[in-house]
Amino acid sequence: MTAKPVTLKDGSTDMFQWECKVPGLKGTFCEGGLFPFTIKFSPEHPHKPPRVYMPKGFFHVNVFEDGSVCLSILKEVVPGHLGDVSGWRASFTVKQILIAMQELLSSPNFGSIANWAVHGLKAKSEKEYLQRMKDQTAKYKAEDDDDS
Repeated sequence: MTAKPVTLKDGSTDMFQWECKVPGLKGTFCEGGLFPFTIKFSPEHPHKPPRVYMPKGFFHVNVFEDGSVCLSILKEVVPGHLGDVSGWRASFTVKQILIAMQELLSSPNFGSIANWAVHGLKAKSEKEYLQRMKDQTAKYKAEDDDDS
């Protein structure tokens, strides 16, 4: 896992925007992938949750078309249909966000649909859905995938 603030063209660091990567969990369709995303913090951080964005076009039921991620710990108020899950807390760390993202990417939450096209494909054909997810993992293949 990696997370670091963005370095701007003038050499300064933007502490409000971080570039991150998490590996897919072993034993899932994400295994072997290294998935990039951006965390954008607001000036009100840590009292307001950050926003997380996957690359545009990322195929996942919990990622909106614009790349924004639907994840309970990134919400100030968690919708009731998600059950008894916690929302954002000012004590959450970047590491906790990385771990939550790794889990979400490897274990999509079909109870909180952000991308209905992904949901529709899975409902139509589990086989096609899994192949699409594996193809996406291949696109984000970890460069140093040595099974260590």
